Amino acid sequence: MGFEGFPLIVGWELTLACNLRCGHCGSTAGVPRAGELTTAEALSLCDQFPDLLVCEVDFTGGEPLVRSDWVQIAVRLGELGIQTKLITNGVLLGPETVKLMRLAGLTRVGVSIDGLEATHDRIRGRPGLFRHIREGIDLLVAAGIPVSVVTTVTELNVHELPELHAILGSAGVDVWQFQPLFPLGRAEVRGAWRLSESSYVRLGRFYAERSASEADFPPRISPGDSFGYFTEYDLRAPPWAGCSAGLDVCGITSDGRVKGCLAMPDELAEGDLRERDLWDIWFDEGAFAYNRRFSVPDLGLTCTSCRHGEQCRGGCSSMSYACTGRMHSDPYCLHSILSRSPELALR
Repeated sequence: MGFEGFPLIVGWELTLACNLRCGHCGSTAGVPRAGELTTAEALSLCDQFPDLLVCEVDFTGGEPLVRSDWVQIAVRLGELGIQTKLITNGVLLGPETVKLMRLAGLTRVGVSIDGLEATHDRIRGRPGLFRHIREGIDLLVAAGIPVSVVTTVTELNVHELPELHAILGSAGVDVWQFQPLFPLGRAEVRGAWRLSESSYVRLGRFYAERSASEADFPPRISPGDSFGYFTEYDLRAPPWAGCSAGLDVCGITSDGRVKGCLAMPDELAEGDLRERDLWDIWFDEGAFAYNRRFSVPDLGLTCTSCRHGEQCRGGCSSMSYACTGRMHSDPYCLHSILSRSPELALR
C-alpha cells in the first residue's frame, strides 16, 4: 500500500532575498535564488494545495516581505480557504505593511527576536532593530493580528530568556517559540554560539518552570522540534512522536523544490515543481524515505540504544543531519544528555 498521508502544513520560502545578513542564518539568505517562482507559477502552486488537503501555509524567507507579490499570493490562499501565516525579521514592519497584512488575511505573524536589545541587534547586524520590532508588534496587536515571536537560542542569549519572556508578555505576544541554533549556513562557523549541554539543560529547566505556571507567565511557550524528548523538562502535549517531515508537513523553496522541512539542506530536496506537480512529488513511492520507511535499525549512535527510539525516531531530522551528517541521531536531546550527565539537572 502506498503512503496515504497529506501535507497539512506547508512551509513556503517565498524568496531567499533578505534585507539583513544575520550571523546565525541557516539559509545564508541575502540574494534571491536563481529562477525563483514567478507570480503566475506561485498562484498555480496555490491551486494545487486543496487536493492535497493543505490547511495552513507559512511564508518564510529570506525575508518574505521583500517579495512584491506576497499579498497577491496570500489572498489567493485565503480564497482557497487556507490559513496563511508569515514569519518576518521585522525590518519592514510599519503601519502600511500591517494594513496590507490585514487586507491579505494573514491569520498570524511571527517575528524573530533573538535576545534582549543589545544581543538581538548584534546577531542581526542592525542597530535599533529591537526597538523597531517592539513598535511593529504594537501595531500588529492594535490591528488584531495574533503575534508570535520566534527565538533562536544560543550561548549568547540563553541567560536572557526569563527577561525576554516578561517583555514579550507585556507586549501582547501570545505564543513564543524557541529553537536551538542549527549549525547550518552562516551558523556553521559560529561554534561559540552553539548551546553547550549545560546550557541546553538550562533551557529545558526554564521551559518546565514557565510551562508549569503559564497563567502567570504569558506568552505560551511552544518549543521547536529540536527540543527536549522524554524527561520531566519536556512537557509538550501531545508528547514528541518523531519528525513529521514528509508525513504531514513539507517545505517549498523559492525556486520550486520540495523538501520535508525548510530547515533541511537543499541537497535533500525530493523533486522540482517545474517538472512535476506537488501531488506527484508527495506521493512518489520513494519520497521522504527517511521518515516514511523508518525502522529502529536506522537510529544513529546518539540514539541506537535508547528505549524511546521507536517513538522518537531520533529527534529532529534537520538538527540530526546538520550536526551528524545523518538522520535519526539528534544530539540535542535532554534524555540522552541527562542519562550521561545527571549532575547537570542539579545546576
